[in-house]
Amino acid sequence: MPRPIKYYEPAERRQGIINNLQCSYCGNTTAFFMDLRLRHRIEIQADGLIIIELNRKTTARVFDSISKNIWSIIDKSKMAGREIIHCANCHDSDSVDFRERLLDWCWQMGCPGCAVCGDYIPEDEAVALCAECILEHEGLITEDDCRSCCPHYDDGLLDVLAHYGRTLEELIGELGY
Repeated sequence: MPRPIKYYEPAERRQGIINNLQCSYCGNTTAFFMDLRLRHRIEIQADGLIIIELNRKTTARVFDSISKNIWSIIDKSKMAGREIIHCANCHDSDSVDFRERLLDWCWQMGCPGCAVCGDYIPEDEAVALCAECILEHEGLITEDDCRSCCPHYDDGLLDVLAHYGRTLEELIGELGY
């Protein structure tokens, strides 16, 4: 049975580390694995013991090169369509990117808050944005309508409400519809 995927909330993520990777699917910021092909030596001894060892000098050179060129490794692997770095939690490779880049994308898109950035607008501001739309449609609005007519839906406004434990039906009721 496969190990269940853990979803990391923003408070559980490692913050403030330069060149930190993040999986935008599960929120992992701590463990990733990389497909490497390192040369190793295998020696089978007379007593049946198998010894596997890596050349320390080559391995040190490879790891040093990876640490200095991690940005270009991520960029080139995404452009080539063969991701090298995978999330160790959910095994997704498409969602792994630099945390700073993911946050920058959210801020450029005007994100009111999502599971990726974890920086949610205040609850009263989210409720005010939804109330404006509810009043405009006289309470006759569903989540499907939000997808088509809400200017903030694509930015994740319903995700913000869910973060605060609020629902659209609850807001409609509070406004008297």
